[in-house]
Amino acid sequence: MALLTTSAAGPKLRWRAGTTAVLLAAALLPVAFLTQTATAYESAEQTEQAVPAEQTGEPRGQIPLTGSVGVHDPTLFADDDAYYVADTGGSIRSAPRLEGPWTNLGNVPRADWTSSLPGLSGGLWAPHVQRIDDTFYYYYATSAFGTNNSAVGLKTTRNPADPSSYVDNGAPVVASGAADPEHATHNAIDPAIWPDENGDWWLVWGSHFDGIMVQRLADDMASVVGERRLIAHRASEDFPIDEPGCPYPEPACPNFNRIEGPSIFERDGYFYLMAAWDWCCRPNGNDNTYKIVVGRSENIFGPYLDKNGVDLAEGGGSIMLNSRVAAPDVTPGGLYRAPGGPDVFVEDGTYNLVYHAYRPQSTLGIRPMNWHDGWPYFDEPGGGPYDLDDRAYYRLVNQDGTLADPDSLQNPVASDRCLTAAGEDGGLDAIQSACDDGALEQVWELQRERDGFWRFRSMIDPAGHCLAMVDDSGSIGTDVVVAPCAEDVGADDDGGPQLWYLDDTGHGFHRLVADDVNLALEVENDDAVVGVDVVGGYRRDGDHQPGNLTQAAKWPPQQWQLAMEPVGSELLLAAFDGFVEDGRIEGHRPGHADVVDRRVGALRNMLVNAGELIEAGSYEDARAALSDAQKRIHAGGAVQPFHFVTGDDAGTLYGLVEELKETADART
Repeated sequence: MALLTTSAAGPKLRWRAGTTAVLLAAALLPVAFLTQTATAYESAEQTEQAVPAEQTGEPRGQIPLTGSVGVHDPTLFADDDAYYVADTGGSIRSAPRLEGPWTNLGNVPRADWTSSLPGLSGGLWAPHVQRIDDTFYYYYATSAFGTNNSAVGLKTTRNPADPSSYVDNGAPVVASGAADPEHATHNAIDPAIWPDENGDWWLVWGSHFDGIMVQRLADDMASVVGERRLIAHRASEDFPIDEPGCPYPEPACPNFNRIEGPSIFERDGYFYLMAAWDWCCRPNGNDNTYKIVVGRSENIFGPYLDKNGVDLAEGGGSIMLNSRVAAPDVTPGGLYRAPGGPDVFVEDGTYNLVYHAYRPQSTLGIRPMNWHDGWPYFDEPGGGPYDLDDRAYYRLVNQDGTLADPDSLQNPVASDRCLTAAGEDGGLDAIQSACDDGALEQVWELQRERDGFWRFRSMIDPAGHCLAMVDDSGSIGTDVVVAPCAEDVGADDDGGPQLWYLDDTGHGFHRLVADDVNLALEVENDDAVVGVDVVGGYRRDGDHQPGNLTQAAKWPPQQWQLAMEPVGSELLLAAFDGFVEDGRIEGHRPGHADVVDRRVGALRNMLVNAGELIEAGSYEDARAALSDAQKRIHAGGAVQPFHFVTGDDAGTLYGLVEELKETADART
């Protein structure tokens, strides 16, 4: 019942580094030769081939919702004929489908004990509901805002649609602060449960103060047993948590720890811990700075590591969702600012992130997760900055603004400066320079690699150069270069890392973080003056500079917008040349090895001719020429004698030509 769509775009061209030499001497053959060659191998089978189908059934984008969706800290669950959402305040909402319409059924009553313990206000906060057999377990928190006088309680029901049927256990499952002096520095809020591989259930909870805890539930599901473990914390050796001006009272300050709202789920042998960083619940919703982070572990009790292997208990965490504008046709529309309160709902193999965000009022969001080598992310097709399409082409546009303009840092907009591969001392350097439409040195091919990492290959050289750290020292300020692509260069190899993961920094921007060394792609700039060099900087995940709650910790600039580059004739030829260089495309004619390489050159000339027709405005002729070129590409099925080229990526080349053909169609 989740929203499942597929991309309408054809497959994109991908390069890998190789050693095959370029054999394109025939690329200068006259068009007359092309015509003769094409005619000689015409046959009745030369119909346009269908672009190979992309993988279907992959979640794409945010689910549009209707009805009553004004919630905070939501949890989503289901019975046999309806979906339900519970949230802070005790409300229960139901819907026949995930999309809605959502209807408010009323509120679960508060328990008497929640107002009898010292320091508690008695409200129902951040529930998590889990169905076990025919019983629904409703875990909730009660607290006094801004303090750690808190407790987690439990209600159960067999009729989730009736708020009055939820029966309270009558005592806290865990408590903190004045409610439990033995664990005074913990903060027993935001509970969630999940079973381990043995079927034992575990309770995860916590927030600012001492971070996120996990502990096994007893068989009664209403008490905890065994060791209490710290699994997430914002403090680390490199990230001090002393924050002058912290708005929360002692003991939260000065040892402030901006993390809360944990949730655990399991997939394919890993347990995943999600949590929210930074600020929620400010009077002006536009001032909230929540973002959702993730780590994973082979054990439910940790350690949970982020994509670069940093323990979440030591300040680690990979940002998976930040502020985003709703995709077209998504309701409610607008900017979903500061997502938090993460929960997960699994249905038919699809893992749905359930959360709230500020528009500026708190609003329900549901997003099916995409997966990249065991890591969740969120794809939004259509060519925007979150359309992370393997083998597609992008410009990396830096954020605008200055250190003196905090709003530009927390709410970034694109500048007119792009990541550029530039020649230097016989090699290539990565610099920031003015964006120049059509400049191949500013176009990068995004390549999906292992473990949630991506490679950025420059389009300026068919031999293949990729964005890389100059070495693996991990020193702040390490130069970023454009080095010959290698299959996998990391801390144990000569040279610097070439793989990057993408933190979602909000508003259509990403932070590129290098494998192993855990440094972010940063414009070298300490004084807010536009710089040109690009280096590896300390990964700034916070929402403000230490000691100044009004300044975003995002300077020097580490936020980049991925602007998808449309396929033009020049880009098509650059991609074609790279394929040949890497040995991913090769000539074909059975029994005639002597003409194989000439056929590669002949196909290239056909593409050159089509590009010249587009440049001259002869779009109908260009489309016909591109269609003729497609007939010469073996894109799947049996190889025919009339095919000029075949190879591992011939099908993706066919799709690339199709994109250029669509451009010619649009201009006709």
